[in-house]
Amino acid sequence: MPATQKLAPQPKQSRGQETIDLVLAEANRAIKDGGEAAVRVQEISVKTNVSIGSIYHHFGDRDGLIRAAYVQTFRRAIQSDIDRVKRFLSRMTSAKEIAEHYDEMLAFLNQHFEHFPARDRAATIGSTTGRPLLKEAIIAVQTELTSGLTEVMQLLKDRGILKPHLAPRAAAVMTLGMLHGRVVAEFDSTPVHDEQWNAAMLAAFNGLFASS
Repeated sequence: MPATQKLAPQPKQSRGQETIDLVLAEANRAIKDGGEAAVRVQEISVKTNVSIGSIYHHFGDRDGLIRAAYVQTFRRAIQSDIDRVKRFLSRMTSAKEIAEHYDEMLAFLNQHFEHFPARDRAATIGSTTGRPLLKEAIIAVQTELTSGLTEVMQLLKDRGILKPHLAPRAAAVMTLGMLHGRVVAEFDSTPVHDEQWNAAMLAAFNGLFASS
């Protein structure tokens, strides 16, 4: 694949990863403050003290830098929360026990949407339109995240917690779909309150599990 068509930088040394993280942090700040138009390689070079040549070496071109910034944000925001969900569900032994931790799940949802608003997630996904490399990269990340949550759903099925007729991967996709779907409420002219949305989402999530 040509250097200008890199899906994501792949450094061979830890120093290279440090440089990549530094540049991506600045690129993400620019995107958050002013959108893609605010991503200027020369300015990022000055702010990070990373040469323009090094930036192009790692990212191929400006589009590659923007693509990598989107992918990093998407992965980090969702991966940390999936890891938290995995730890939580892995210690559950029954649907009743899950229900007893309602307050903990509610707190998780509030923190999740504060950390990565659904509109930001939708903007990332929407940015893949007409950009096959970005789409391919986001699909790869989403597939990885879905597979991780599927492992937990399989564990719950093995414990008799997930309803027997449900496929673990389908349950995982549905759960992630509800997280993505929060954007519907954020763009509604008469949006439901966060508490109402989270309560409805938890009710739907608990519907995946067999009655005790």
